[in-house]
Amino acid sequence: MSISVVITTYNRVALLDATLAQLRRQHYEPGDEVVVVDNASSDNTESVIARAAVGFPVPLRPVRESAPGKTPALNAGIAVSSGDTLALTDDDVLVADDWVATIRRLFSDPARALVGGRVDPLWERPAPRWLRVERQGRYNQMASPLALLHYGEAQPLGARTAVGANLIVRRRVHDSVGGFAPHLGRRRGTLLCGEDHDFCERVAGAGYRCEYRPELRVRHWVPVSRARLRYYLRWFFWSGVTNAMLEEAAGASAGEPGGRLVPRYLLRRIVGAPFSGVSHLLGGRQADAATLAMDASFAFGYIGERIKSRLHFARGAQAVAHKA
Repeated sequence: MSISVVITTYNRVALLDATLAQLRRQHYEPGDEVVVVDNASSDNTESVIARAAVGFPVPLRPVRESAPGKTPALNAGIAVSSGDTLALTDDDVLVADDWVATIRRLFSDPARALVGGRVDPLWERPAPRWLRVERQGRYNQMASPLALLHYGEAQPLGARTAVGANLIVRRRVHDSVGGFAPHLGRRRGTLLCGEDHDFCERVAGAGYRCEYRPELRVRHWVPVSRARLRYYLRWFFWSGVTNAMLEEAAGASAGEPGGRLVPRYLLRRIVGAPFSGVSHLLGGRQADAATLAMDASFAFGYIGERIKSRLHFARGAQAVAHKA
């Protein structure tokens, strides 16, 4: 088995340096490699990668990708990698000391196709009072904007997703489902996401075995800027946009818009959030009030995108009718 660790990076040399230092400590075997994709950074990312490559225990391969966005960079790194197992992580992640060894042990079972691991926070400062990411020993929806993940004990992944900070997949499986969708994933100026969810969904839908394994652990850097209410509201808004895009894409493949314009559960979120939120605040339950605010922000993003997509679909239908 050969393992290709693939990382994308953009203008985060200090974090990248720490990530590569931790990867240097891993136990590798012949054929393993680390691929770092520089997504057209304007800082000294190139020199940081070159310095880290000196004396690195396996080949550390730099790649330059000018197309902006994580998914184009990730696809470029995967394309040039050579391992039969793809180990994906990020430039702001510290993997556990036994991360590569755990990957090798888990994937010695040929039936495993995709594994998502636990992602814990590495806080720049303690989390604010309104931000509660854990409940009953597992991470809840408020952990999602920070790309944290903990589903509990080892279990099938089911309809849930792994996150790109700690996602391992066999190359043949990756290739068989067409890789990561280029129209999804973080783009500069937006918080569009969904590439991980879409990929895991397609792998599971193809009948492959997907698992969550908590012993496969990493820590994800959480800067102060991402533990602010404004960032959270923006993230959940874009999460709503992403979900609407995924549903519209499914509908488009069937030749019609997908589902109801505004699902009832989202209407309930919007209508009920102000009253419940005030009640939670008056009762000193800041975390519960924040969760309701995120639900409403998600709903507004979702509804806005669905309306935009329906208008686009209607214009297309009119154009076809006019030509006929």
